[in-house]
Amino acid sequence: MAVYDSNLQAAVDATSVAKDAKTTDDLAGYLRAQLAEREIETQDEEWVRRTVAAIDRDPNFMVEDSPSDYEPPERDV
Repeated sequence: MAVYDSNLQAAVDATSVAKDAKTTDDLAGYLRAQLAEREIETQDEEWVRRTVAAIDRDPNFMVEDSPSDYEPPERDV
């Protein structure tokens, strides 16, 4: 089963929209900026590269994993 995190997915979705709208040529940089807007920090450049490649292949890409250094916020149960 895929791991779903709404903040990661929102950053990926925004990057996909920017790609479709041709508002940026630097999808990796755009994705990093979108992550930062959601207070997500990562040094996992491999994850960023894989995610950008997945967005290139499928504009409706759903996040299946997270950066290796990502710690999701605690959720109230």
